[in-house]
Amino acid sequence: MRRFTLLSGCLWVGAACLLGCGDQYAGRKAVSGRIMAEGKPLKEGLIKFLPVDQALGSSSGAPIKDGDYSIERKNGLKPGQYIVQITAGDGKTPPNMEEAGNPGGSTNIISFDLIPPDFGSRSTQKVDVKDSGDNVFNFDIPKLLTPPVQRKR
Repeated sequence: MRRFTLLSGCLWVGAACLLGCGDQYAGRKAVSGRIMAEGKPLKEGLIKFLPVDQALGSSSGAPIKDGDYSIERKNGLKPGQYIVQITAGDGKTPPNMEEAGNPGGSTNIISFDLIPPDFGSRSTQKVDVKDSGDNVFNFDIPKLLTPPVQRKR
């Protein structure tokens, strides 16, 4: 009888784990890729993934360094379709420091976004994050924007 109770208890614990101990990342997937701009790796920037269907409830982003970006699974994306937005500043602080942002903010202030709107603020780029396999998304930006010439006062 004791052997039956022990076996039965182990089976219940095992079944509870299988049913209740789901995916610790809630179905999120790792995402990575490479960003090329004018045929060269984008030196620095940021990539964001925004869900087309708000019901997905997951959005994420990552810094771009020497063309590469990577989002770990714990911060990743649930399977579905996403709009991709890329930003990359010119690395210059605005001439008027009042435009620089809030106190205690970043010292790398973007005064001009080099990324054209169809890859940036009004992006038309979409990706489908899959439930299985690698989610590697590469982008090739044919032409960067040129910052306006600053006049000396």
